[in-house]
Amino acid sequence: MSDNIGAALLPAGHQIRALRVARGWSLNELARRAGTSAPALHRYESGWDRFEVATLRRIAAALGARLEVRLVPDVRDIEQLSRRELTAVLSPLFWDRDLAARDLDAYPDWVLVRVLMFGNRHQVACARRHFGDEAIRRAVEKRGVDARTRNYWRLILGGTPGASEGPEQ
Repeated sequence: MSDNIGAALLPAGHQIRALRVARGWSLNELARRAGTSAPALHRYESGWDRFEVATLRRIAAALGARLEVRLVPDVRDIEQLSRRELTAVLSPLFWDRDLAARDLDAYPDWVLVRVLMFGNRHQVACARRHFGDEAIRRAVEKRGVDARTRNYWRLILGGTPGASEGPEQ
């Protein structure tokens, strides 16, 4: 991978810092050239991500760089993980028992209920990709799924909230 491509994969603040340091400039020098403040540059370089596009353009111009804004799909959520990889992604949700790859096949409802109730976006996306929407439809009807989570997934999967819902199981 070339240095330019590698640098393009870094967060914007890291790129700003790398270009500034490569030129031997202080924060004050870049701030003066870009028409912004040194504290604002420090925030950007420290990982603050509330960038003003106009400010980024001025910083890029001062650094002799071109500003490009791109949206790139998060391939982690798109690719199907192996059973071993999926187990590693989901295992933090199983604080009371070690999750094994064989559990994915043996107890899919148990795994999915835990993921749908407590998983983050990435964990849910990976589980959904692995198990499929029909398995999620079955899992949300199981005991232990609260009404809010059940209704959410019914909406996401095209069902009607409250359909066939009696008292909370």
